[in-house]
Amino acid sequence: MRIQLFDFIDDTLEYYERKMPSFEYAQKQVMTAFQNMFSDKTDSIVNYHTRIKKLNSLKEKLIRNQFYLDYSTPEEAIEHLSDLIGITIQCRFIRNETEIYKELFNYFENADNGYSACIIDKNIFMNLHMPQPQIQRNGFTIFRIDGYYMFNYTRINFELQIKSLVHTFWSEIEHEVVYKNPGFVMYDNFNRNMLGAIRDNLDVVDRQLEIMYNEISHESKRNQIGMDEQGFKLFVSRSINDLVNRKMKDSVGFATDFKKCSATISQYIYLHDFMGEGENRIKMVDYLEKISVINEDDLDFSETLQLSGEYHSRDIFCDILGKYMQTVINTNFRWHVFFTMLFELEESDNIVVLDDFLSVIKKLLIQPRWYRSTFSSFDKDVQDTMHFELSKTMAEALVDVDKIDIVHEDKLYRCMNIFRAFTDNLQKRYKDGKIMLRDIETIRDDLYHQIAMLFK
Repeated sequence: MRIQLFDFIDDTLEYYERKMPSFEYAQKQVMTAFQNMFSDKTDSIVNYHTRIKKLNSLKEKLIRNQFYLDYSTPEEAIEHLSDLIGITIQCRFIRNETEIYKELFNYFENADNGYSACIIDKNIFMNLHMPQPQIQRNGFTIFRIDGYYMFNYTRINFELQIKSLVHTFWSEIEHEVVYKNPGFVMYDNFNRNMLGAIRDNLDVVDRQLEIMYNEISHESKRNQIGMDEQGFKLFVSRSINDLVNRKMKDSVGFATDFKKCSATISQYIYLHDFMGEGENRIKMVDYLEKISVINEDDLDFSETLQLSGEYHSRDIFCDILGKYMQTVINTNFRWHVFFTMLFELEESDNIVVLDDFLSVIKKLLIQPRWYRSTFSSFDKDVQDTMHFELSKTMAEALVDVDKIDIVHEDKLYRCMNIFRAFTDNLQKRYKDGKIMLRDIETIRDDLYHQIAMLFK
């Protein structure tokens, strides 16, 4: 004979399904109200999540919390289901949780039943007298507020949670590892300690991310070529430098000074991956994850780098510099370490990465928009020839320097100024394009010499 409690469960689930259109309507109204309340909080709120409890989850809760003993009808059981609708306001950082909670009080006023009524939607009520943050079963805190929506004289309960990104991440781990895995019950104390340690570490990560975000959100006042986001560059370059030093000691027994090279790589990452459209917060997390993964991997700087093919480019500057880099990538240890790290961080085909890197270097040295406008007073043939010859001379001079210094930020900046001043001076000095082309070898020698002297 079937246990009677399951008849109660079945009746409750059937009633729940019949009322689903009302629940969906209430969910939409409550979500809209919260989005209107915090419409100006785009800097602190990342996303809104909502769900209506699913049938399987409801059945589990009815049995686990013994609703069948406490309530006699399905209507009573559903009326006392506090998290029928779940809403999460996901904020960027831990400190934002308190800010958003306090902001709620600006949109609610006291009502007769101990709950506070929403001034935006009079059908929404919340218990703002609950102590916050709440203490969970695991001993950690959470901003969790009970509320309900009145619809057709029926109370539809919802639960609001306010969680930062790291707390959301942590709660997902805890939920899947502990509560959804009964095989871990015998290790409960051990898991609680480990999860507590993870939680503490994530709080530290939250603070680090906030510092980085604040730095990136404000333009740097320093004069740096192609890099306005000093905070991002500094954070990533330090991480790369520390990683290289640690992995070099492990694989070859010593470390070299990689600070300037790590700054170049971080600048390339910013220009290549962060200057276009897209969600920069997600990209930041991706790069933090990449660095973390590389930190755990076995990275051996004594192993040769195998490129996927021969480098060729239709751009004369990139072609000359790229062919040079391909020859030194496994013979010059500094270049080897540089490209080992660059290829580890960029997951594309390494020839593609090399071409992208060279394109960025050229744009830093020879700004495309400015360069296209140079020699415009001359015939098209003269303009094209001068662009070709000067770019070629710049690349040849850098190759003959034969040092990794050519990609250091300070040298790139000075090369850019030399090239720009030299080109502007040519336009002032020559009024006849034919005469300028006649003197092209002298012009090339002069530019070559100025670049070469920079590295003496």
